[in-house]
Amino acid sequence: MLRQAICLLTKRDVTAVVVGHDSGTPIRMVYTESGRDRVGSTVLLLHGLFDHRGTWSLLTPALVEAGFRVVVPDLVGFGHSSRPRLLERPPEERYSLDMQVGFLRNFIRELELDDLVIIGNSLGGGAALRLLCTPWPSAPRLRGLVLEAAAGHPQPLPPLLQLLIGWPGRLLLLPWVHRLALATGLARFLTRRTYRRAFYDSSAIPPELVDDALDSLRLPNTLYCYRESVRNMVPEDAAAFPARYADIDVPTLILWGREDQIVPPLFALLFEESIPRSTLHVFDECGHAPHLELPIETAVVIRDWMRRHTA
Repeated sequence: MLRQAICLLTKRDVTAVVVGHDSGTPIRMVYTESGRDRVGSTVLLLHGLFDHRGTWSLLTPALVEAGFRVVVPDLVGFGHSSRPRLLERPPEERYSLDMQVGFLRNFIRELELDDLVIIGNSLGGGAALRLLCTPWPSAPRLRGLVLEAAAGHPQPLPPLLQLLIGWPGRLLLLPWVHRLALATGLARFLTRRTYRRAFYDSSAIPPELVDDALDSLRLPNTLYCYRESVRNMVPEDAAAFPARYADIDVPTLILWGREDQIVPPLFALLFEESIPRSTLHVFDECGHAPHLELPIETAVVIRDWMRRHTA
């Protein structure tokens, strides 16, 4: 079922837009658009780290059925969007959150998106927060924000990510080591281990999720982009930035899994306390990605909240 849904989402109405340049080469964001004829708000779905637009394949149909236009991009460096090395940029800027925010603003401007509800999971939630909380000339009308296990408060990097930005990650960038990791099953083992931490019930991890992740790792520069994203994932102003959340003036839905091991539910409470017009919903027996573990329940909560708060 998930494989079919991902294929439908990633192959239907797929196009790309230029959001920047690297050494004169266009940087393109690939995206899928559904429900173009709907009269409701436009929903922009932002995926998390090591992910791509296919992660939203089970949620998108429910939002379209509820009357919303849904736009789902691959962030730069992920999925089938461009994966430039960005060597003209300072090392601390490559695939940073602020860089992703710049690309997202260009994406929104090029598509002339307006009347927006932004939904972000994990890293995508962190990008959405910085999108809203930094100066944005000619910003579109924002109807609402949905933070699903969002990265928006400082926390230590998990051990696996520390390895990725350390010498093991540097070693994996060597082409022959990369090929060996894929051929011997090491890449599959590490990928499945990552998903085990993301899911409450590891036995429920669809095999196609692991297969899709491995397919992405076979694309040129993917591991480089992942490593740079992790290395620059925590902004310099990470400790001070949450003070800006009090200025978010749109209805905000905070979604969390009670058993989230990656961004613990404590952070959901911090968001609820700091964002004035926020609503918190916690899913029992659920980990870091409710839209994958509990897609029907997640779709119902988002749909009902949007009907109440963003109409």
